[in-house]
Amino acid sequence: MYKPGAEIPQDRKFDAAAGELTTARRRLRCALLASSAYAGTLLLTGVPSLAQELKLSAFQRFLASGGDSDRNGADRGFAFATDTEVHVNGSIMADNGITFGFRVEFEADAGGTNNVDENSVWAAGSFGKIEFGNNDGVEDTFLVNGSSSGVEYGGIGNPTSSFLTTAFIGEARTSAELRIGTIETADATKISYTTPTSNGFNAGISYTPDTQCGTQGNGFCTTNSSGIHDNVAFAAGYNNEFDGVGVKAAVVGAVGHADAEPEDSVYGIGGGFAVSFSGFTIATGLVWDDLQGNGGEGWAVDAGLAYDTGPWHFSLNGIYSEDDDSGDELLAGAATVIYNVTSGVMLFAVGYLGEEDLGAGGSNDIVAATSGLKLAF
Repeated sequence: MYKPGAEIPQDRKFDAAAGELTTARRRLRCALLASSAYAGTLLLTGVPSLAQELKLSAFQRFLASGGDSDRNGADRGFAFATDTEVHVNGSIMADNGITFGFRVEFEADAGGTNNVDENSVWAAGSFGKIEFGNNDGVEDTFLVNGSSSGVEYGGIGNPTSSFLTTAFIGEARTSAELRIGTIETADATKISYTTPTSNGFNAGISYTPDTQCGTQGNGFCTTNSSGIHDNVAFAAGYNNEFDGVGVKAAVVGAVGHADAEPEDSVYGIGGGFAVSFSGFTIATGLVWDDLQGNGGEGWAVDAGLAYDTGPWHFSLNGIYSEDDDSGDELLAGAATVIYNVTSGVMLFAVGYLGEEDLGAGGSNDIVAATSGLKLAF
């Protein structure tokens, strides 16, 4: 038996060291288990992994279109085309509850010269949302018109299928929206602010230094830009539902100043509403703008009627537009049929019939048909 004060035998020293080593291993094992449990708790509670999100989405349309335009000899009469985009969206939520994000929309069609459609960064919270970059202004994002009934490529409000791209030659617009590149700022570099929604109401404002800036020199324009400078756009919208009846309405407008002589102010205003019930949607819109010495006055009114049942969508749309400076007018109609094969797979067909009145230049009759397949992920 070991007595206090006596020398510890060699085998006892080894046993004590082994015991300490075993105890150390147990403590390390417990620490690792505790760390694993803590990490698992973080994953389950989503802190901080769920505070960050990165999404990738994409779509592609294949289009076959053809038709006839009296006054345009450049059209082949029949053509194929694709329309492809890849979208990247990211967001990060800060500890103060404000969410910061970015989005980039890449054009992915072969032979494209501009590979980015829109790109911006934003911040959102209880104060609303503020967005910086190359994105549509509130005069477009709030817009409600006849196309709100639902149209596809080749229809009223979106006559950009491969044939209709070059079918129009007059100054009358093909959509009931403010004129792009002057009053409507499209994807020019800007700052936009949207208020929070309260009882279905919200509002927004956008500021664009130059409507032609955004695709050249990373947004920096030359001193001789031909666009509109200091464009300020505003919008107010309403979106709500009452006993199965959806109501959507908006008023939009913008004012800016021309860079080139006569350097007049330009301005425009528009409004529209859409009502949906029992599968039906009725929508209409009216816009008017004045470019003064840079193009004169112009206006457009459109309407749409749609019916959705199961995987099917049917719609009829019409438009009348007039450019007072040139005297050109456009009266046109379109019919759309869409069949949703499954989630993200769509077949569609669109027929278009229109007539441009070119004043002393006579008229331009347009007939076109577009069909296609769209996949979205």
